[in-house]
Amino acid sequence: MRYTRFLMPLVLIALTTGCAKKTSDRDLEWVTPYQAMDLIGKPTGVFGSIGDDVNIWLDPRTPPEYAEGHVPGAISLPFPMIEQDHESLLRNAGTIVVYDTNWDDVIAVSASKRLMEIGYSNVYSLRGGLEAWVADGNAVDKGAPSEATEHQAGRR
Repeated sequence: MRYTRFLMPLVLIALTTGCAKKTSDRDLEWVTPYQAMDLIGKPTGVFGSIGDDVNIWLDPRTPPEYAEGHVPGAISLPFPMIEQDHESLLRNAGTIVVYDTNWDDVIAVSASKRLMEIGYSNVYSLRGGLEAWVADGNAVDKGAPSEATEHQAGRR
């Protein structure tokens, strides 16, 4: 009886904390803009056939930052909204490349970890963010998210 009183709280703690997936910076997979474009351009589905999954650029910055400039076709999903909106916006996600503003910005790291904790695999972080994207000579779009982009990602 004495041991039961001691073991029950330990069992309850193990059950409640054991189910949560923890991530660290070591879990992150960093990619360069070139590697990211290669990942996004790969076909999805079985053996590369056209499937239901889509490869997604994910911008977790604020809507005004997204409107100032973003990777063409990127989904705007501000970090505070990931928990609430990931199912509708990322329903058909195959590969997800998350980016932020520059080398010092930590929002992509936080968003990538959160997506992995929720259960997404194939999550990559763009090293250097939008700054590296532009430095490599890639185009940037401006303006609010388009309905076509959101529809492609799984919003119906």
